Amino acid sequence: MMVCLVMSVFQAQAADPPPPPASLLSINPGTDLWREVRQRDGEIEGISQVKSPGANVLVNVSGQSWREYRMQELVPKAGAAIMIVLIIIAIFRLLRGRIMLENGRSGIKILRFSTSQRAAHWTTAILFVVLSLTGLTLLLGRKFLIPVFGAEGFSNIAVAAKFLHDYLGPVFMLALTWLFILFVRDNIPSPKLDLQWFLKGGGLFGKHVSSDRYNAGEKLWFWVASIVGLAVIISGLVLDFPIFGQTRATMEFYHWVHSVSAIILIVVSFGHIYMGTAALEATFEVMKTGYCDANWAKDHHDLWYEKVKDTGEPVSQTQAQASPAPGQRQSTEPSG
Repeated sequence: MMVCLVMSVFQAQAADPPPPPASLLSINPGTDLWREVRQRDGEIEGISQVKSPGANVLVNVSGQSWREYRMQELVPKAGAAIMIVLIIIAIFRLLRGRIMLENGRSGIKILRFSTSQRAAHWTTAILFVVLSLTGLTLLLGRKFLIPVFGAEGFSNIAVAAKFLHDYLGPVFMLALTWLFILFVRDNIPSPKLDLQWFLKGGGLFGKHVSSDRYNAGEKLWFWVASIVGLAVIISGLVLDFPIFGQTRATMEFYHWVHSVSAIILIVVSFGHIYMGTAALEATFEVMKTGYCDANWAKDHHDLWYEKVKDTGEPVSQTQAQASPAPGQRQSTEPSG
């Protein structure tokens, strides 16, 4: 009898407890309160003794909206823009090949860039490449790098990228300012000459169009780099130093400006980099050494060549031997 009584007690304890009275099933009133707060437009403000910007904001609704925009629109569009420009450059390469000097090398070199100009160019260029790679890592890394390196590996890469990006940004500002001062004089637009260059496509699919020290395409890149670069710099400084009373809404806006401006600068730079390295014969060495071949100047900047042709110097014997003969050059390069 006792055994049956004990077993019945344990069975009663093991069974599911009876439901609580209906009075105890009332919903937590805080749930409805915060749901209502989140559904309101804008930032819901409260009262706080902390005086920093946004300290009295209960729920920052726009933060989630910005995150969704960044992941669902900004990142895909940035990736698409980069891919489209790279495809266009690849198609142009297949159609046009490498553009060779019409009469080969002349054996005469002409000074085109001073040491200070080349130093400013390469300093700015190297900083630009590093900032572009680190910025793209932070913007697109979750989508493209996590599958390769894993979450922990990407975390280490992102931390290093952010460190470089934050500290090299202000240095880039100084370098771009230096570059602007040295090159702006010769990049002032010449409406008639520049319009003719654009209407004829820069001579890329026909005869060369006359130009002075810089053609219209080079001037366009200079002003895009300067103006859009200024937007990148200003927005970057706001993001770098969030200690001057910026609200979260301000930071979100400048984050958008910084991202969009940087993507514009990066995709336009692809054309400049391609034209300055692989597209035109003897072009990369101009910024590398500071000197251009006289025939290169005739082919690409004939008006400038007429001004400086008397300053040409013979190429040294070593340089002449390192340059391929016209017949050899034409047989190893794609035809135009």
